Amino acid sequence: MSVTEPKTNKLLLTEFKKGNKKAFRKLFELFWEPMFINAKSIVLDEDIAKDIVQDIWLNLWQKRENWDIKNFEAYIFRSVSYGCFKYLRDNKLKTTHLQVIDSLELLSESNVENQHNLDQTRFIIEKSLTELPPRCQQIFRLSRMEAASNEEIAQRLGISKRSVENQMSIALKSIRQNLRVAQSSLTSLFILILLL
Repeated sequence: MSVTEPKTNKLLLTEFKKGNKKAFRKLFELFWEPMFINAKSIVLDEDIAKDIVQDIWLNLWQKRENWDIKNFEAYIFRSVSYGCFKYLRDNKLKTTHLQVIDSLELLSESNVENQHNLDQTRFIIEKSLTELPPRCQQIFRLSRMEAASNEEIAQRLGISKRSVENQMSIALKSIRQNLRVAQSSLTSLFILILLL
């Protein structure tokens, strides 16, 4: 579950990249605690977890103008995992650390591929939505992301149920078409690679 709304994140990240210290502080306040909890669960030491998270934020600030992060939340949590594992690699492991490492479920290649496919599908859906008129986007999000019924959406927006159904049909058609195009491009790329 996302810590903040995507639009808020995007605005904060834009301002942060420009060097806005208030935006940096707000991002820090939003994400520091979950990052710290994650790090502490891996290294089993509060001080070390704090140091790892602090280093990540320091690095983010120093390199803010040069990075091109697509998904900030995923990036920082990957950074936490990487920082923790780097610490564990470089320091003598305690028995408790070895038990934690043994208990971690490592992603198999198929799980990584499935996650990549899921991320790609989400990206295509989001891209498809941005190509739609605002009202159509709003109706789709209410229906699919807030699980509102067509009747609830119609009442909320002051339009007919039929209008909601038409807008949903347009949104789904656009998404399906973009998914087909992406699949077709992927298949063509795969065939091209095989022929090389």
